[in-house]
Amino acid sequence: MVRLLVLVSAAAFASLFHTAAAADSGTRHTYEFGADLSYINTSGYPSWTDGSAGKLRFDNDGGRLLISRAFVDYEMRLTDTLNANIAADFYDDDLGASVDFTEAYLQWRPLAISPNRYRLKFGAFYPRVSFENTDPGWSSPYTISSSAINTWIAEEIRIIGAEASVSRRPQALGGAHTFTLFSSIFYKNDPAGALLSWKGWSIHDRQTRFGDILPLPPIPQIQPGMYFQRQDPFVPEFREIDGIAGYYVGAEWQYGSRFSMRAMRYDNRGNPTKFEDGQYAWGTDFNLIGLRAALPGDIGLIYQWMGGLTLMGPVYNGTHVVDADFYSDFILLTKSFGPHRISARYDRFEVAENDQVPLDNNSEYGHAWTLAYKYELGKNTALMAEWLSIESYREAWQYFDLDESKKERQLQLTLRFRFGSHR
Repeated sequence: MVRLLVLVSAAAFASLFHTAAAADSGTRHTYEFGADLSYINTSGYPSWTDGSAGKLRFDNDGGRLLISRAFVDYEMRLTDTLNANIAADFYDDDLGASVDFTEAYLQWRPLAISPNRYRLKFGAFYPRVSFENTDPGWSSPYTISSSAINTWIAEEIRIIGAEASVSRRPQALGGAHTFTLFSSIFYKNDPAGALLSWKGWSIHDRQTRFGDILPLPPIPQIQPGMYFQRQDPFVPEFREIDGIAGYYVGAEWQYGSRFSMRAMRYDNRGNPTKFEDGQYAWGTDFNLIGLRAALPGDIGLIYQWMGGLTLMGPVYNGTHVVDADFYSDFILLTKSFGPHRISARYDRFEVAENDQVPLDNNSEYGHAWTLAYKYELGKNTALMAEWLSIESYREAWQYFDLDESKKERQLQLTLRFRFGSHR
């Protein structure tokens, strides 16, 4: 509760600072403070946040009422071309109650003297991945829980480095088309892949903060005579282990507000045999394609696909100790009418094990349905309801005396508060 008060105080300070600075034409401050008061009822395995195997954020405990999330997203314009951005989140779950940062970066948009528009970001931020999490605080305006793809991005992927992009509107095509190229160099994302391999895909609304130490499910004792350093069962996600920079590159095409398409290649270039302070550097890469479209009847469509590979540890029986392909995609349809919005999402996901390590089968496959309803009670308040059902098969669950196939469900009722200078 003390940490939550710190976050609320920060939001209040931002509001006062914005008001005090309103007369200063040389600076501009914008912010958003959000809080979700939720009733949550789950049916599934004990949660991964408690070091177990469940795919949901909360355990099956008969229902609970809590502040499931609170955040501050703050931006200050330092000059006409330079902005500073920070975001901090509060959570109260099995990982504890705490406040910490999720993003902190500078963004430079130089004045253009050509048809091109440039942007440079430097600091810690999300890569340009999601068409779903577009609201302040990397929130979704459609559902409470993110898709499996964006849940994993929130769990394990953060860019600590720089991103450069260039955009152009070709006048020969009427100016409605915008083409963008972007690329990034980053460090401190070497453990990415650990959760995805040993826990598997999840669907929830939690974002890993800079200081979070995340639990891995119990790792079974591998056969006698097989020797390699064991990874610590608690993972600090954002750290550098092998000293090798990662990168991503991508391109986007946008046609007005009706259609956007994006393709991206990410590679942390981790050395999977490098071991330091109880952690391996995981070699993790993926390709991603996403599109967003406005369909007839003002129905919104979002589709994303991701496929990749993650490696960890020394070579054993011809492959690394962990060698796994992963895949997921989802389609989301949404429709708003007046103060109401209805959204439906279907996810598929899979991890395919390639290594030959006994008693460590990380393969899984499954799918999930998410139905959400949002009602805007007023300028700053909304009521949301979300029903989530995940059905999955994971062979490793048998190591912990759990059924290999499981259907997990969650009902979440949320009173959502949003206050900001742009409202």
